[in-house]
Amino acid sequence: MKLSDTLFAEVEGLWKEAAGKPFVIEMAKGTLDEDRFRHYMIQDYLYLQDYMDILNLILAHASDPGLRDFLRGTIEETKNEIERVHVPNMRKIGIRDEELSGCGRESVIIEYVGYMKRQLEEKGLLAGLTAMLQCSWAYAYIGKTLTEKYPDNIAASPYRSWFEAYTCGDYAAANRKWIDVLDKEAEAIGDAERARLCRIFRTCAEYENRLWDELYSREKGHE
Repeated sequence: MKLSDTLFAEVEGLWKEAAGKPFVIEMAKGTLDEDRFRHYMIQDYLYLQDYMDILNLILAHASDPGLRDFLRGTIEETKNEIERVHVPNMRKIGIRDEELSGCGRESVIIEYVGYMKRQLEEKGLLAGLTAMLQCSWAYAYIGKTLTEKYPDNIAASPYRSWFEAYTCGDYAAANRKWIDVLDKEAEAIGDAERARLCRIFRTCAEYENRLWDELYSREKGHE
């Protein structure tokens, strides 16, 4: 069995839970309060800066030319995602650069990013790749699940572009390539390493679910 099949089985329940979170369902239905979305977009933008930093650290650890090319491409695709999805959405709701520079990260993001960095630094390249893939793959799963469940709502939702970004062909292809690269890198691992990577992947999924909850409850508390 490929590592990706094992990882998916490990977190499928958590991803289903994520696709049922009030935050993403309200995005799909178009009922999410704009202040919630505004705060999310700022936090996600800041998170993606850290995400790219870790990708660059993984690149520094990689020696295989093919893997290095993949990582460079992934870094470039992440930059493009920020410019294609995040910056236009932030501008649309009035978020400016000075607001971004003055905003701190939520504690769950700090913990999550710290956890992913430690996997790379303490457990190696494969652990870092596994930790980072979870976020990309989870967003693809959430986007696909909700688009299939609420197609008409999403078509009329002010947050439609979010779902389009994570269900578009380019995003799906980039995500598939990452899965294939990880499977290739993990071809020779043993059962103990596979189990360890599953624990890492699951922990990252748990951080993601916690983030959806905290973003939603924090904004609700400030209404």
